[in-house]
Amino acid sequence: MNRHFWFGEWVDDAALDAALQGLEARLARILCPPFPFGDLLVAAEALAGRFVPGDELYERLVALACETTPREDVEAMMRGIAGALSRDALLGRVRSELGCSRPGTLSRKYPGRQFEAWAPLGCVVHVMPSNVFTVAALGLVESLLAGNVNVVKVSARDTEFGACFAEALCSLDAGGRLKEYVAVVHVASTDRERLETIFGFADAISVWGGEKAIAAVRQAAPGGARVISWGHKVSFGYVAAECLRPGSAERDAALIGAARDVCRLDQQACSSPQTIFVEADDAGVEAFAADLAVRLAEISPTIPGRLPDASEQAELTTTMLVARAEEALGLTRIFEDQREGRWRVLVDRRPGLRPSPLYRTVWVKGLAREEITTVLRPMRAWLQSCGLACGLRSLAEISRALFSAGVTRVARPGEMVDSYVGAPHDGVYALQQLSRRISLDGPEAAEGVGSFDELEASASSGTVQATAPILHKAQFQEMAASVQCPDLVFRSGGSSGNPVYSMFSWDDYHDQMTCAAHGLLAAGLNPERDLVINLFASGYLYGSFISFWTILEKLRARQLPMGMVQEFGEIAQTILLNKANVAIGLPSHILGLFEAQGELLRGKVEKVFFGGERMTRAQREYLTNECGVKIVRSIAYGSNDAGPMGYQCPHCQGGVHHLMSAIQRLEIVDMAEDRPVDAGQSGRLLFTSSAREYPRVVRYEIGDTGCWVEGDCPCGRTDPRFDLQGRMGDVFKAGAPFFNARRFVTILDEQLNYMGPVQLHIREDGHVTVLQMLISSEGDAVAAEKAVREQYEEIAFSEQTGLAFRFEVRAVADCEFERVSASGKVKPICDHRVN
Repeated sequence: MNRHFWFGEWVDDAALDAALQGLEARLARILCPPFPFGDLLVAAEALAGRFVPGDELYERLVALACETTPREDVEAMMRGIAGALSRDALLGRVRSELGCSRPGTLSRKYPGRQFEAWAPLGCVVHVMPSNVFTVAALGLVESLLAGNVNVVKVSARDTEFGACFAEALCSLDAGGRLKEYVAVVHVASTDRERLETIFGFADAISVWGGEKAIAAVRQAAPGGARVISWGHKVSFGYVAAECLRPGSAERDAALIGAARDVCRLDQQACSSPQTIFVEADDAGVEAFAADLAVRLAEISPTIPGRLPDASEQAELTTTMLVARAEEALGLTRIFEDQREGRWRVLVDRRPGLRPSPLYRTVWVKGLAREEITTVLRPMRAWLQSCGLACGLRSLAEISRALFSAGVTRVARPGEMVDSYVGAPHDGVYALQQLSRRISLDGPEAAEGVGSFDELEASASSGTVQATAPILHKAQFQEMAASVQCPDLVFRSGGSSGNPVYSMFSWDDYHDQMTCAAHGLLAAGLNPERDLVINLFASGYLYGSFISFWTILEKLRARQLPMGMVQEFGEIAQTILLNKANVAIGLPSHILGLFEAQGELLRGKVEKVFFGGERMTRAQREYLTNECGVKIVRSIAYGSNDAGPMGYQCPHCQGGVHHLMSAIQRLEIVDMAEDRPVDAGQSGRLLFTSSAREYPRVVRYEIGDTGCWVEGDCPCGRTDPRFDLQGRMGDVFKAGAPFFNARRFVTILDEQLNYMGPVQLHIREDGHVTVLQMLISSEGDAVAAEKAVREQYEEIAFSEQTGLAFRFEVRAVADCEFERVSASGKVKPICDHRVN
């Protein structure tokens, strides 16, 4: 009696037959909601972490695999599975093969209005080969990446490795939904009735095996079901004439590479060479074979292998007997290991690709490059890899001939069995075979929607480890400093006087920019019609200008890359000359532009999207009422540390933003304790990013405060809303840069020996931001203002560059300082701005 892992439960044959009757209803229920892709990544990485000797799960799986495979091979294969399950490897495959990071999510084809996505096929039945335990495990995960419901059919004679692997993966799923997508059944290929029942539910059948096995599945597959076949393939090597010069480094490299390819995995991989073709006459072919034998004698003992079983040894013996007989006829020449019989080089003077009995047995034949396509094309259905040794001048010619003959992969000699993340397999991307491309042309109401992530609650649990501590800025900076070889580095800060650097991988950066692009669309940008002048700051490693360049590029929106220059007249003329209707940049710089060039620009700029600092209600009203701007909205809520975190829709006012829940999870916790705030209460914002690996951001205290906005947004999006209310601690924004209250105190102490209270007030004077510093009446206001202007360069920068900003100092009586009612302490910062 067989045991089957059936969507989270172990069942016997009788229970399986009963369960099959309800499979169609199960499929209809499971396939409709979005697939929990994020939970799969977490569970797979957690499972990979358990694949270490001594772990109970690891030892149990190894014991099952060792029933059919030597332990040394099993341990090597388990290391390979662990590597394939890492988050980086899985995301790398998805990005490479499907061109996105979140398959299944309908996203805009910018600048148009249409949406497209890779969607699951539905129910995929996998017919796995017997006694190859890795295929069942990795084939299952591969199909899960595409979001399919999977019924994995393994041989009735196989061990329970595949089923136990599936159970372990599902047990590590914090969201508890992966089990709904996974079944592993032990069904014999001769059990036609049960197989036909299972096949009847299939939208696709993925089958591994020989021609007969694949043909049988095609015949049994229901009409309309996609049959995805992974059959046996043949690979070979080719050495061009320029790599055959006696004594040359190129010849030596080709020989060493070919010897390694022959020995690795004992030629058991489809990508292992069975024939080596040489671009030479008979004498040159035989000379190469003799040299290859010398290299095999050196290299073979250094690469562990296994001996053939009885049937494999019989095939090997037969091949050698025939080759010896043909050697007497002058058709072949044999070079072999005379000591241990572990390797064989067989020269064949007849044309054509010839399969090998494997186990370090390789044919060597002559083949001119002009004949490659003619000789090999008849075998095109079975060709896979070629280990090509040639010079640069020959590379295009020979590789084109190989591809024309049917080869799907050309590799370096010595690396034929190696691969890379996201590589095509047998000429196709496996994930595309397991997916279908869908499109949607939505109604007018969807014109501001960039991704259906905005309209659907996340399918992933988003579970954060309850034991994960709050990540503070100093800890984040320590983690960031440890990142080795980042792809992209941005500089931020200045609030403490020291630059702060944030590191990104290109993948994370582009994922974040894609989500930010969707957010800008939600805010009101029309990528088909609008022309945007980009006024964000560039240079000095600042990220704002280049980030919004990328965002606009993803939107396919037209852009004028001006930067935050101070020549307001030139900016205005550029806007008028090119008829730009959208300006993006820092509030203080944009306000300075309109203050200086308001008459010219009145009614010309229709939309302003700002970022980097808050814009008050008075400043927004100035732009709309006096400057003729129709839309004034936040371009994004984000930071260099955590990336984009929120966006505004037309119904978001002031500091209210939608959470970018596609890549962020937000907690709002008490100001003093690590516990969620009650409804309507303010607290600290903690972000966990799913698009941040350099370093990972988990429960990061961003330094801002806010509260949840209750109720549904009239825009129809399901992304939750929160209201930004201010900064925590000593760091704040007033005008363009960050300021640090402690630096004002330090400057007065060091320059004037002032020891009295210091209080900073942020006020509005129309559209101008006023930073007012109060000191004790015993202090010298003029001297204090002079010292701060000289020592705090951001003050001078903000005023001298024409930003809508003013700094002033007042000496006041003690009673004029605002204090904390409970303690009587002087408040360091008082923000009077109105959102």
